[in-house]
Amino acid sequence: MKKETIIAAIIFFSLGFLAGYIYQAQTSFRTAQQRAVSGVPPLHEEQAGGTATPSGPPAGMGQGLPEGHPPVDISAVVKTLEEQAAQNPQDPAPRLKLANYLYDHRQWQQATEWYQKALELDPRNVSARTDLGTAYFNLGRPQDALREYRQSLAIDPKHEPTLFNSIIVNLEGLHDVAAAERAWDRLHQLNPSYPGLDNMKSRVQAARGSGAKAPARQ
Repeated sequence: MKKETIIAAIIFFSLGFLAGYIYQAQTSFRTAQQRAVSGVPPLHEEQAGGTATPSGPPAGMGQGLPEGHPPVDISAVVKTLEEQAAQNPQDPAPRLKLANYLYDHRQWQQATEWYQKALELDPRNVSARTDLGTAYFNLGRPQDALREYRQSLAIDPKHEPTLFNSIIVNLEGLHDVAAAERAWDRLHQLNPSYPGLDNMKSRVQAARGSGAKAPARQ
C-alpha cells in the first residue's frame, strides 16, 4: 500500500509547516512499502507554506539524484504515465502510479483527479483514498479531506495513518478540538506508540487550553 502516512518523531505543528509535514510523512511510508508500485523518487517532502500548498515542483526537487544527473522532466514523466493509463483503461495501477507521482511533486489538483480515477476502478483502496484526502487538505479543503478519511475508515476502521491525519485535519484545518481528541483516542487505543502521537496529544491539549471550540455543524 503506497501512500499511507507515517509521521516522523519530530513534528512541526505550526500552520505554516502542516501541509508539508503530512506530505513528507506519507512519502516515507509509500517509499518504504510501495516503491515498486509508484516508481517515484523518495516522496513526501512535506514542507510547505500553509494549508493550501502551492502547486508545482517543490523547491530543491531533484535532490538525491546522483551528482551530475540532469533534473527530472516532470511533464515528460507525466505524459508517459498518462499514456500507460490510457493503454490500460481497466487497470487501476497506472492511474494510481500517476496520482502518486503528481502527489509527490505537489501537483495537488492533478493528483486528486487521478486518485479519483484510480478509485473508480479500486474503490476499496484505503491508502489511495487517504492520499486523496491529504491532497485535498493541501488544497485548503479540510472538509473534503475528512470526507475521504471517513470513507477510508469505513473500509478499515483500524487504518492508523488515516486516524493520525484525521487528528491533524480536525485540529489545524477545522479547529475542531473535540473531533481531534476523538481521533487521537481511537489511534491511541490501537497503537499507543504510533510515531508522533504523544506530540499530537500535547498539541490537542494546547488547543483545548486556548479555548478553541468545534465549528458549528451544517
